[in-house]
Amino acid sequence: MRWLCVMLIFLGMSQQVRAEDAKTPAPLVVLIGGLDSDPTPAQIEGTAQRGVGNSGMFQLAGDLKEHALECCYFNWNGTTAGDINVEMPPLSDGIAQHIRTTCERVRPTQLIVVGNSWGGHTACEVCDLLNAEPKVSIDLLVLLDPSSTGRTTPVPKSLPENVKVARNYSTRNVFAWGKWIAEPRITFVDLGDPEAGFLRDPYHYDSKFDFQAHVAAEWDMKIHRDIQQRILDLRAPTEVAE
Repeated sequence: MRWLCVMLIFLGMSQQVRAEDAKTPAPLVVLIGGLDSDPTPAQIEGTAQRGVGNSGMFQLAGDLKEHALECCYFNWNGTTAGDINVEMPPLSDGIAQHIRTTCERVRPTQLIVVGNSWGGHTACEVCDLLNAEPKVSIDLLVLLDPSSTGRTTPVPKSLPENVKVARNYSTRNVFAWGKWIAEPRITFVDLGDPEAGFLRDPYHYDSKFDFQAHVAAEWDMKIHRDIQQRILDLRAPTEVAE
């Protein structure tokens, strides 16, 4: 009887391992927060209420995980949640290396990079680093009101060639990047245009000097849902069918 129990346990473990090996890899989503968007302890612990905390991107990461997506969050300087003030942050190089390592380990079906504010600037730097050999293809780059104001490096002029498509949600604040006219791979979403469907009280995305609108965009659930749907639309047909 004891040997029978051992055999049943072994067979059960073997079936579990085979099931894990056969599981279809999920898309990998890397989210990068802005200047002062390090998640609060309550957010990190998962006890924060929705809309409460210091990082809308971290909340979005949690929402995306519910759709069987592989997600990881970084602060703009390459640190992980809760560690933004370390003395020697890994910066864009650290994020790029993490992506390379993760892609080798889990073989994601798609790779999506999402950056907010200064995190948008960092996201472009990360994509540029991944454009070096061996190149890593970016299926979708999402920029949420990207800004380089105060950064020591200039605003990027174009996307690296490894980025297939990009989407830029932009307020009309003077410190935001605005539209890249010469970059056809970017779909520009003017949050200040009523026809885009995002301009509504109390979000004054049409203002040139409203920093609170910039902050609000990071948390706007309507923007989050649109980003989420764009990401889910990229999933492989077999994965969607499941």
